[in-house]
Amino acid sequence: MNEYRMRRAAALTVAICTIAVTCVSGIPMIKGAQVTATWWTPMSAVAVVAAALVLLGVVLSRAGRRVGVVRAAVLALAATDVAALALWFPAWSGTVSDVGGTPPIWMANNIALPAVALATLFPARWSLVYTVIGLGLLADVQQSVGFGGDGWEAYLNQVMTFGLLAVFLTMLGTAMHIAREVDRRRSAVLAATVESASDAARAAERTRLDSVVRDGVIGVLRGIAPGRPEDRQRDQARIALAELDGSVATDRPGGWISAADAVIRLRESAIAYGDDILVAVDADDDAAELPDEVVDTLGDALSEAVGNAVAHAGPHASTAVVGHIAAGGVRLRVVDDGCGFDLAEVAPDRSGIAVGITGRLAALAGGRAQIDTAPNDGTMISLEWVRP
Repeated sequence: MNEYRMRRAAALTVAICTIAVTCVSGIPMIKGAQVTATWWTPMSAVAVVAAALVLLGVVLSRAGRRVGVVRAAVLALAATDVAALALWFPAWSGTVSDVGGTPPIWMANNIALPAVALATLFPARWSLVYTVIGLGLLADVQQSVGFGGDGWEAYLNQVMTFGLLAVFLTMLGTAMHIAREVDRRRSAVLAATVESASDAARAAERTRLDSVVRDGVIGVLRGIAPGRPEDRQRDQARIALAELDGSVATDRPGGWISAADAVIRLRESAIAYGDDILVAVDADDDAAELPDEVVDTLGDALSEAVGNAVAHAGPHASTAVVGHIAAGGVRLRVVDDGCGFDLAEVAPDRSGIAVGITGRLAALAGGRAQIDTAPNDGTMISLEWVRP
């Protein structure tokens, strides 16, 4: 997720800056048009802005989550910049500019911008190669129009520019490598947590079944004698069967459940939709028992939230559940990096949210649910219960 956010931020910044720089380059365009054919300035400006608008549209749409699409849009902008600048040579009238200092080439201010986005999408050498090509072409143009092709002034100027950019691009490439490593380790840790939670849930279920079989089923079988069973024995048999399928609790007298068992039940509610759900729920050692109603309500709301994420976040989205049980209550978070949505546009009668999540928690004393989401920015659902 960190890598995706950095890619998106870089591409968005490059697209906006390219459009902004083009819009404020009126004076260089006017002065530069004096030494080129009339078609080059409007053609180059329109082409560059169009490519930047395409990149902007990709980043702001759902397609922006697909790295291949973003790469294509960034490469298209880089190729457009180089092609537009290369077309300056056939458009050049051969006149040497009489403007002192750096010759007025309007593209000088944005030719290097695509290198920033390239550094977040490809290995650092790609952006460095593009920078060499773009600044080298710009230096050739400036040397031609400013000095008639003689000397090295423009080339030396761009060498210094490249030196500064190379430092920045190398650092950006390193930052992307770190982001990828953090994402990889995060996924590994969460996957290990899910596996541990699944193992704990299975171990707890085996322990429960062993206890039921030993204390319930075997006890009933030992008490059965030839002939018609007594009503008491039939009742004991029904209770044992109910305990086997989990429809009654065997270790929660008085409607209370330990924090450790609550962790298991909440984890089971989350991973019911698949082993690819990343789950990390734990409890403090001093956490007191919880009312069975609280655990049931949180578990049902958690299941609804995870189910919504799996169904609506998108085929490429990942979902994670984190939670903690403390002495003062319970806090759960269901987070996905999917398409998100506008909460204001959700119909008030949509039972998945109004009834299944916020309604459940609102009806629970001390309960509260909060949904934070926005289009193209994922969703976080917070479930909380504060002990009175």
